Amino acid sequence: FVALLPKDQRRGHHALQIPPRTVHGDVPAIVAENLTQRFGTFTAVDNVSFRIEKGEIFGFLGSNGCGKTTTMKMLTGLLAATEGTAELFGKPVDGQDIELRRRVGYMSQAFSLYSELTVLQNLELHARLFHLPAKDINPRIDALSERFGLVQYHAELAEQLPLGVRQRLSLAVAIIHSPEILILDEPTSGVDPVARDGFWELLVELSRDQGVTIFISTHFMNEAERCDRISLMHAGKVLVSDTPAAITEQRGCDTLEEAFISHLEEASGEGGENDTDSDPRSTLSADETSVEGWQPATASLFSFRRLWAYSLRETMELVRDPIRLMFALIGTAILMPVFGYGITFDVENLTYAVLDRDQTPESRTYIENLAGSRYFEEQPPLISNRDLEARLLSGDIALAIEIPPGFGRDVGRGASPEIAATIDGTMPFRAETIHGYVEGIHNRYLTEHSKRDVGNANQAQPMQIEARYRYNQDFKSIFSMVPSVIALLLMFIPAVLMAVGVVREKELGSITNLYVTPVSRLEFLLGKQLPYVGLGMVNFVLMTAMALFWFGVPIRGNEFTLLLGAVLFVIATTGLGLLISSFTSTQIAALFGTAIITMVPSVMFSGMMQPVSSLEGAPEVLSVIIPTSHFMSISVGTFTKGLGFAALYPELLHLALFFPVLTVLSMLLLKKQET
Repeated sequence: FVALLPKDQRRGHHALQIPPRTVHGDVPAIVAENLTQRFGTFTAVDNVSFRIEKGEIFGFLGSNGCGKTTTMKMLTGLLAATEGTAELFGKPVDGQDIELRRRVGYMSQAFSLYSELTVLQNLELHARLFHLPAKDINPRIDALSERFGLVQYHAELAEQLPLGVRQRLSLAVAIIHSPEILILDEPTSGVDPVARDGFWELLVELSRDQGVTIFISTHFMNEAERCDRISLMHAGKVLVSDTPAAITEQRGCDTLEEAFISHLEEASGEGGENDTDSDPRSTLSADETSVEGWQPATASLFSFRRLWAYSLRETMELVRDPIRLMFALIGTAILMPVFGYGITFDVENLTYAVLDRDQTPESRTYIENLAGSRYFEEQPPLISNRDLEARLLSGDIALAIEIPPGFGRDVGRGASPEIAATIDGTMPFRAETIHGYVEGIHNRYLTEHSKRDVGNANQAQPMQIEARYRYNQDFKSIFSMVPSVIALLLMFIPAVLMAVGVVREKELGSITNLYVTPVSRLEFLLGKQLPYVGLGMVNFVLMTAMALFWFGVPIRGNEFTLLLGAVLFVIATTGLGLLISSFTSTQIAALFGTAIITMVPSVMFSGMMQPVSSLEGAPEVLSVIIPTSHFMSISVGTFTKGLGFAALYPELLHLALFFPVLTVLSMLLLKKQET
């Protein structure tokens, strides 16, 4: 590879020279005895033992998945061993030992850099995390930047760096606190040989000049040959530990690669035989390996099989992810009572006290009007103005009534005495309601007084108006709030789950399957959406059952209309989640974006707090373009008003329109290839 490079790219490159190691004779830097790690019934690391001296470059050679990373995590304290012991500098490994952490530097395979920070900010952050003295931070960063060739990249974001530069930055971050042990997990994967040789020059300098013990994992044979000693690992077990030359000589091979293959064959029980003639498949003719009548599948614009495949895969992920299922189901069961009882417009059991300065039968008659109301709860009487102010200030009472001296005398003479009603105005809505209650009770007292004096109430009131409620005759908020909460939660939870479900694929990289397979954007979106529509309907059934049996709110209208509205609404809310996920790239952005877009308009403009008919201008437009207002009319209408399909079909038509509109917008915003 190096020989084929242009001369300008080979300039400055030279063969790596590794001087002999100085034997220190101190306590071993790393000692592992019978380390074992099990995950359930699977054994990832099986009875691994080795001893690494100070200043030694010790290599871990093995294929992907053989247990190298798991072993390294046990040595750094990131993962507790199931069995066995590990020691660093003669002390048992303890993930909580801060002092031990300061003596170890760890560089993971993924580099573990903060991608949103610049090169300089990454270095400064780790210097502070390891408590470097403030006066030493800048000189240390300058020295590492100069040695690792990072000066010109100081202002660049870590995620924008070339792979080789990110590799050098990760090493600089790992050694910024001058550790005595450096543990590197496949640090050169994906890096070209020139950059790899430059990286090894830095490792050799650390080992030979500074006495740093280096424990490095790799699957490159030429890197393994550069180590002082290596361990060959396979299927969680160490096959052999020695110098590369000794391992090669012991197997009678010409290269380390041949020796490693020999050990693998022995461990696998193949006995070194690899004769293709013994494979029965090699004797089959081309005709025997072909399928008669097979034709390549023809491309189609839409395939239900591809859609269904995505739906099955998403369903399996949901079933195997208890956190998401718990959020969807248990979260609903918790939020339903919280919102159902917590959001209420009922103002009852208001505490009040009376300062009666008259103490006459007439004043007591006036007080009895308050005591007989279900909205008020009498407290011990007041004794002075100071007591009145103190109890209002402490919140002990919400209303104070002060009856002046001579109240009964003035009423008997036909005069108009004044009564003071002092209301706690901390909560304006409650204060205004109390004001209305007091006026109503006062008017009732005047009516009763007129009856006693005149003897015929009709002479004082020629006509009387009696209010009757067409719906919700008990005038209880719960009969309106519980159906509204169902709409609110069905808007929030399915949309969040849907958005996070798609963005999660972007973060994990599995959305690449969309780019490289014949799956269309429509098939992908609908396939992802179907399981969440089903989960949303499970939520709807759960909340409806809670409304019926927990809150005692019956369905007075048509059940089929409510069910159809719920299906259309959940399709709309999950479609909104798809739309948000199509232009967001992180789960945090999707979560916050969906929460803001769904919750705020749903609470303010859906008819939950004030009738939609009273909205004007932009709020009125928002109430039309969010699906919550339409389903809230259906939910409240069927639960409380007893409405059926004939009255609610306009709302159903509005909900049905959201599906094609949101789907088309999602398809337009979702890229079919990487950008």
